Amino acid sequence: MNERKRTPHQSIRAYCLWCMGGSPQMVKTCEDVDCSLYNLREPKTEESARTCIRAIRRHCLACTVGDRQAIRDCLEKDCVLRRYRFGVHPKTLKRRRQRQAEKSHLRLPGL
Repeated sequence: MNERKRTPHQSIRAYCLWCMGGSPQMVKTCEDVDCSLYNLREPKTEESARTCIRAIRRHCLACTVGDRQAIRDCLEKDCVLRRYRFGVHPKTLKRRRQRQAEKSHLRLPGL
């Protein structure tokens, strides 16, 4: 599936399949209860996108040993979770950055 069309839950599912060598049966029988994605690995999980994105953020923090700058500088271009690594939906992040850029152009009168 195209990465741009993948929902947060579908990204988690794809990551779990990658982690278990592409075997859905191994994903089902996964025993790594310490993984932040553990409860979201099943395809029928009815969790909100926000819950999934937060779990991805926790996973990325664990992957980079809790270093936020390392998450920003992540070099894993092929990771299916990369799009959600900041803990915010990419569209929301784009809107935030646009608002910040617009604010930087504001000038006070008389200056």
